[in-house]
Amino acid sequence: MITEQTTINPIKRKRTAIQVAILAYEKWKGEVSFIDDLKDYLATGVVISMPSCFGMAKIIELPSGEPAWFVRMAAGDLRELLGRLPGYLPKICFCRRNDGRLRIYSLERIAKLAANPPTPKGYGAAKGGK
Repeated sequence: MITEQTTINPIKRKRTAIQVAILAYEKWKGEVSFIDDLKDYLATGVVISMPSCFGMAKIIELPSGEPAWFVRMAAGDLRELLGRLPGYLPKICFCRRNDGRLRIYSLERIAKLAANPPTPKGYGAAKGGK
């Protein structure tokens, strides 16, 4: 079908993962802006952007000499994001909220946590939970 309509009307969605990432940058006020990091990761790393997940990562060399994914930002569905990485590396690392300490984990451990996220403390305890 051909119409005379000259504009499109996108379906309204809740906040997207990239919007969550931008808000996180604003909240934690790192030394580098979201736009500058995005430019760098587009040129030298991996950027995954879907409405449901957003991530920026690079391959780095750990002190042990082995390669690992360094995740600068992750927002949204972590299971989907991990599944969209362009290759497998056994280690994944990140810093939390610009604190500067590198946290290194096995990719399998992070994938298991993403598949079965922990229940927040106190959740469900009101109905006879322990």
